Amino acid sequence: MFKKQPLSAMISCLAVLILLFDFLGPIRVFSAYENRYLTQRPSLNWDDVVDGKWMLTYEEYINDQFMLRDGWISLKSLSERFLMKKENNGILFGKDGYLFEKLMELNEQTALNLRYLAEFEALVKAPLTSVIIPNSYAILPHYLPKGVPLLDQLSLIEKWDEKLDLLLIDAQLKANASKQLYYRNDHHWTLEGAYVAYTVLCEKWNLTPLPFDSFSIEYAPDFLGTYYAKAKPSQINPDRLGFIDPTIDSYIIGNQSFPSLIDRSKLSTHDKYGAFLYGNIGLSTVVVNEKEDPSRLLVIKDSYANSMIPFLTAHFDEIVIVDLRHFSGSLSAVMQSETFDQILFMQNFSNFISDAHLAKLRY
Repeated sequence: MFKKQPLSAMISCLAVLILLFDFLGPIRVFSAYENRYLTQRPSLNWDDVVDGKWMLTYEEYINDQFMLRDGWISLKSLSERFLMKKENNGILFGKDGYLFEKLMELNEQTALNLRYLAEFEALVKAPLTSVIIPNSYAILPHYLPKGVPLLDQLSLIEKWDEKLDLLLIDAQLKANASKQLYYRNDHHWTLEGAYVAYTVLCEKWNLTPLPFDSFSIEYAPDFLGTYYAKAKPSQINPDRLGFIDPTIDSYIIGNQSFPSLIDRSKLSTHDKYGAFLYGNIGLSTVVVNEKEDPSRLLVIKDSYANSMIPFLTAHFDEIVIVDLRHFSGSLSAVMQSETFDQILFMQNFSNFISDAHLAKLRY
């Protein structure tokens, strides 16, 4: 067979090798190289097989656990750059070392999420502020490669504001665009970007924002974020992660209590942004000052808010934080459990148009 059909024989051997690796090889839980958790082998379930869910999950498992996956990703990135392509794995290579997500169309989830947020705004009794944060390319279009027809985030947010009561922050972000408001190799905004949103919120809530320099700002070097993990560019200048660690009484997650909002053990890992609030937790509470009648803020958020919430500890005695992606309880029960002076809904544009968990706003 090898002599008559060598190519077929090689393909057959490779298929057998991959199959053996699938069953006998080690199963990785987390990829430090990609900075994310990997899909695990799904349990065989008849209902999942019938509706096709099992096969889809198994396909994701094969892709995530493919032998020498990290090496193949690096090789693909090098070949893309050698061919002078402007992107790799859905990430665009911009100017000055900036990486951007290639967002070209809305999906069906967007219409649902707009409806869920509108229903939530009608339901809430306490003062509610809703913010959809533009991603980096919307504020820094001059760093984009030419000729890429991306979604016009700013126009869409303004259009949605006609039916939703949104707090627009794009003008203030643009006015401060000379500063580095977004990381070059991660999808989040920097501490400076989070501070801009903090000042806009303070103006909305009739609070006096503290000057940026009045906070004790620390930096962790060699930050390589999510865009880097996806694109694996051959040349990259790491960012530095800025953070503040305000004085609080306690930070409560379930039955655990922490003296700080920053998990400093994360600062020496690939997942440096996970240091904020100890990652994305379903329900947590910041107790800034122990009082009988504290001022309270409820934040319903994605990870963009994680670096901004520490600024808000200067103005509230207690901050309750809900991340619907990891929250299994009742949001209505949380809102009824305490009296809140303000409620903040904050998500970035990319997450808002695709987050399948916003249906929980109604329960």
